[in-house]
Amino acid sequence: MKKNLYNLVLVWLAFVACYPHLVTAQTNQAFAAEQQTVQISTVNDTSVQEGSSSESHWELDLGLVTTYRNTLIDSIDEFHNTIELDPVISGGYYKDNFFAEVAPLSGRPFTIGHILYQSETRQVSVIAESLFFELSEDDQERGNLLDGIETRKASTEVGFEYFGIFRKFDVRMAVVHDALSRHHGTVASLDVSRPYFTRHAMFLPGISVAVYDDNATDYYYGVSAEEATSFRPEYRPGAAWVGRARLYVERPMDDDWSIIAAASVSLFSDNISDSPLVSGRDTVYSLSVGMLWTF
Repeated sequence: MKKNLYNLVLVWLAFVACYPHLVTAQTNQAFAAEQQTVQISTVNDTSVQEGSSSESHWELDLGLVTTYRNTLIDSIDEFHNTIELDPVISGGYYKDNFFAEVAPLSGRPFTIGHILYQSETRQVSVIAESLFFELSEDDQERGNLLDGIETRKASTEVGFEYFGIFRKFDVRMAVVHDALSRHHGTVASLDVSRPYFTRHAMFLPGISVAVYDDNATDYYYGVSAEEATSFRPEYRPGAAWVGRARLYVERPMDDDWSIIAAASVSLFSDNISDSPLVSGRDTVYSLSVGMLWTF
């Protein structure tokens, strides 16, 4: 399994090196300039900030979307495979080299960071973000899949992030480690995205892969001897990976309102999908459409 993970990382690094030469598109620069303020927090949230400013500022968007999705652990979501309304908060706060931002529809979790190095196309930051959610038997909406498990607590992962722009492609790499001694694990991730502009809309496709070490995967997806039952055997998954493809679309209606849509699919390695907590599911997807208000 570890050999496969190393091979996967090498393939992704090779992909980053050659991908800008494989894809071309015409960008409408007038539209991009006109919509830059509206899109910066929801479209290109990882863009290098233009210099350090002593003045703080907010970039905030609020929205409401209808979402159809499935879940990795279906017993914890009563809305599994149904349509529901989800609020959207996207944007950030920036002051000097400090930032706090989130863009859930385009793949950015809530992240707090401090810029260590910055140029026109490169940025290195120390960041803190939460990558996992708390899981307990009280979370299940139906069934008894999680009965008797110990609570998997959420944590804050802290580490370093590199962001670069390569021929209009945004490339982000990060390595973070559990800062609260919950799972004692390390996560490495690579994300590539590229905005495309037409006269009336913006399209942001992206792909990413995250690799979890043994500690992180065992904590969230493993089953200890004390938790084992007749229907939930003891399980130690070891290191694992998660791949994700996504598409975000934004169609401005005026200076304040936009129609938005997003789609994503995540693929989990066998070490995760084979977990008794997951029940063999290896793919998670979501589809969303709604409105966004920028102010």
